[in-house]
Amino acid sequence: MTTSSIKRRRSPHAAPASNDGESLENDNDNNSSRTDSSNSRALPNNRISISNMSKRDSEEDSWASKGYSYINPFVHRIQIDDHIEVAKIYVLTVLLLPIRVVGCVLSLLSAWMFACIGLYGMSMEELQAKPLSGWRKLMQYWTARAMRMVYTSGSFHYIKMKGTPATSKEAPILVVAPHSSYVDSIVVVSGHPPSIVAKRETADIPLLGRIINYAQPIYVQREDPNSRQNTIKNIVDRARSPEDWPQVVIFAEGTCTNRTALIKFKPGAFYPGVPVQPVLLRYPNKFDTFTWTWDGPGVLRLLWLTMTQFYNRCEIEYLPVYTPSPAEMADANLYANNVRQVMAAALDVPTSDYSFEDVIVMSRAREMKIPFPGDIVEIEHTLDALDLLDSKRDMELCEKYLTLANPENLDIITFAELLQVDLKNPDLHKLFALLNHRHKGTVSLKSFLVCSLFCKLKNDEIIEFLRALIKLYSESSEKISRENFTRLMKHGGSKMTEQKTQTLFYALDPDNVGYVSFDKFVQYTEQQPSYKFLYHKSEHIRRTKSSKATPTTN
Repeated sequence: MTTSSIKRRRSPHAAPASNDGESLENDNDNNSSRTDSSNSRALPNNRISISNMSKRDSEEDSWASKGYSYINPFVHRIQIDDHIEVAKIYVLTVLLLPIRVVGCVLSLLSAWMFACIGLYGMSMEELQAKPLSGWRKLMQYWTARAMRMVYTSGSFHYIKMKGTPATSKEAPILVVAPHSSYVDSIVVVSGHPPSIVAKRETADIPLLGRIINYAQPIYVQREDPNSRQNTIKNIVDRARSPEDWPQVVIFAEGTCTNRTALIKFKPGAFYPGVPVQPVLLRYPNKFDTFTWTWDGPGVLRLLWLTMTQFYNRCEIEYLPVYTPSPAEMADANLYANNVRQVMAAALDVPTSDYSFEDVIVMSRAREMKIPFPGDIVEIEHTLDALDLLDSKRDMELCEKYLTLANPENLDIITFAELLQVDLKNPDLHKLFALLNHRHKGTVSLKSFLVCSLFCKLKNDEIIEFLRALIKLYSESSEKISRENFTRLMKHGGSKMTEQKTQTLFYALDPDNVGYVSFDKFVQYTEQQPSYKFLYHKSEHIRRTKSSKATPTTN
């Protein structure tokens, strides 16, 4: 089943959020009182409930709404309410953490030493020309063992292995999922060391660069326009070579999730059309202190909480080798989707229409201070289902926004009338619920309009998005006050800091008349190199696709 089919209404008894959040200003200015429970609807069932250790990644009031519940694979929260567990973490921070850090460092140095010995006298060309053998192969094994000790020192004492690992001839590629954190690389060092696909720059990382080189990775050179084709060719050449090349490990999701669903697999592992072995990762621990997602705790907090547990467990399951059919060999996306279905069934989790590209969209929404950036993709799909993405209704509402009575507290009847949508339409109710931030039965028209315009213009220049928002903040584009100019510019991206905005306003208003025009703002910034980002199109961001055309998976 898809993400869209796994949803439920928020309980009417659920506690409301601490902030209003119905207006965009509240979303941006009242972030300090938001609790992490705001995203409980997006968490896996085995999450921990840690209030005094929760991470505040957002400058917004909230990343995601709470009015409508669905699986968001990019949100993770850690909460530990048990005072005994909290006390244990602080005690182990003093007694155990220093020992573990020393153990990790010593293990890493040992792995680096083994790698240096094994690479002695070898050039990069020789390393890529043929697989290692003899004593160099043995040193490669000991390098992997030393790296395994890094994880052991860091609390991962137990790895449960299930299934039968295939040989490199049976399956040249290992497709690993779900991908949820830096810990997932434990699959590389838990057995016979496979290769990885890595950026060429990783070879220059201190310590780790030598270790990665010794794994004989397939390097991707991003400056090479033929990089993807060369990578595929290298994988195919290794797969068909009579020599004993190591397998290649690929995390097919392409980004970290919270393991509540398998998002779309990137097709890179499937272009070669060779058999793959699906590999599942599970972490059956009391606390999930290492999941590293788009919206969640940072890596340092995760490392601290992970290394202050007595131990953590990991399960690696090797599924049977998947041999592609002729149709799958001809269509990498079909191949990827079918392998994902097999892995999702084995994990007993749903598949999701979300992809790595959706993370890019959410990140851009967060940068531009869009309400509920964690929900923006779901909001976009709902707008598409309502045929509002091709409608000019939002622009019409922008024109009259400042003349409307109480636009920040619309009930669903008024909301339906303003959008000119049938009140009985279930997608209208879904959109209303997504925007119903405090579960008070009202939504903010401004929040809706900002979200709607972002979904339409996310590929366009930022300046065009700002132009579309003018009437939400000022009666006239010719006379924008300093206060309203500051409010408008907060949607200009992270480079438009408040200090930079104030400096820009005074540059546009040298006579101190108290207001500026938008056209003057455009004329000025067009000539300034430091404002080029306002005129850059984000062509790399996923373009809107009709949700009606999206096939449903099971």
